[in-house]
Amino acid sequence: MPEPITVSTPPFGPGTLGPLPRPDDQVLWDPDKQAMDPERRRLLQDERVRALVAGVFERPVPLFKEKLAAAGITSPADIGGVDDLWRVPLTVKQDLRDSEAADPPWGGYRFCDPRRAVRLGTSTGTTGQPTITVWTRKDLWVEYESGARNWWRMGYRPGMIVTHAHPAYLYGGGVMLQGTYEYLGLLSLWVPPPDTDELAEQAVRFWTRVTPDIPFMGFATGRFIEVATKLGIPLADAGLTGLKAPPGFGLGRGGMPLMTAGAECYAYVGGPCGQSPGAHIHEDWAVVQAVDPATGREVADGEWGNLTVTTLDRDNGLLRYDLEEACAILREPCPCGETSIRGLWGGRFKDLLSCQGTRFQLNELEGVLRGIDVVREPSLEYQVVRPDGGDAPLVVRVEVASADPAVRQSAAERVAAGLRDALGVAAEVEVLDRDTIPRAGYKATRVVEP
Repeated sequence: MPEPITVSTPPFGPGTLGPLPRPDDQVLWDPDKQAMDPERRRLLQDERVRALVAGVFERPVPLFKEKLAAAGITSPADIGGVDDLWRVPLTVKQDLRDSEAADPPWGGYRFCDPRRAVRLGTSTGTTGQPTITVWTRKDLWVEYESGARNWWRMGYRPGMIVTHAHPAYLYGGGVMLQGTYEYLGLLSLWVPPPDTDELAEQAVRFWTRVTPDIPFMGFATGRFIEVATKLGIPLADAGLTGLKAPPGFGLGRGGMPLMTAGAECYAYVGGPCGQSPGAHIHEDWAVVQAVDPATGREVADGEWGNLTVTTLDRDNGLLRYDLEEACAILREPCPCGETSIRGLWGGRFKDLLSCQGTRFQLNELEGVLRGIDVVREPSLEYQVVRPDGGDAPLVVRVEVASADPAVRQSAAERVAAGLRDALGVAAEVEVLDRDTIPRAGYKATRVVEP
């Protein structure tokens, strides 16, 4: 049996709820893990994969034990580490839903008694019955440390003021982000999602009193800008100027940095460094793979496969969880000092649009629209009518503030030309008045049915 790999964990200071401070000019939050020798990290992953599989048999965990048995895996000794994971069948979100329905409320996929947990959350339920996630104190610590690596890399430092507008209560994402900010030592202003103009105004006016050091970036940024503009509140007064994506978002290969695998799996699976494409994956706490779902094996580096995550060293783990989203893995060395693999996120497969023989993600279309000032100001509001995959023009609806017919005609032409050049599709562009498209406080519905 290989000798166990020991990894130090940052100690807590006396009387604190967070880790001991470190110098502001320190490059990495946790160099011992982030700059670990890759061979040593693989040994650590192998050890933790074996422990996870052993837990399936020892507890037991019915959902995963049945999947292993169906694949002919009858003993923990059958899986020696990462290289054997291809033998483990994939698990998808519907498996979790079905397990909870068959054995309510927790299902048969928990690695520890949910009553040992200290936090409960549910998924948004946008694609079906919300599933339940529980976190123990250790699970939260893994997420907080992972998030701290990400924010530190982006230049966040204790003493800064940040803000966010994630939903709360049963949805687990908001309290997770708030807790991570507090753990790092940030003063976090948690405002309500701007479901109404009144709620958006409440946040904007508070930001004029206590202005965040880091401009707001989130799903609802445009909504706050829109309401501030309506009220005549200067954007600079509310900290809504200087908005820019975190380091690394502009580095291409056609995808965004893989920063999350969803709260039910791994909220802060990685973060970009700004020097190389993709996001550095926290491999000491997860095996992240781009998988061909037909074979269960990884696709070639740089190619799109299904984002599949095996969480490690948690009280509540997931084994070969296929998020049914596009992922690509990059392994070239990075000059930033981190030694982990990097991941690109290519969007949810359910959001993939097909039109005129071309397939593209919604975020590719949105990127075109954000490059056209007349439709992005004061905020970008648009809808796409889901195409049927045929040769008909793609129907895109955009709001424009100006009532001038010439301006509106120009907007339609610019959008159509941009989509033709970037995506290779012909579009029928409908220009709408402002406030025509329904607003959302968190995730807007951009693709609508015909």
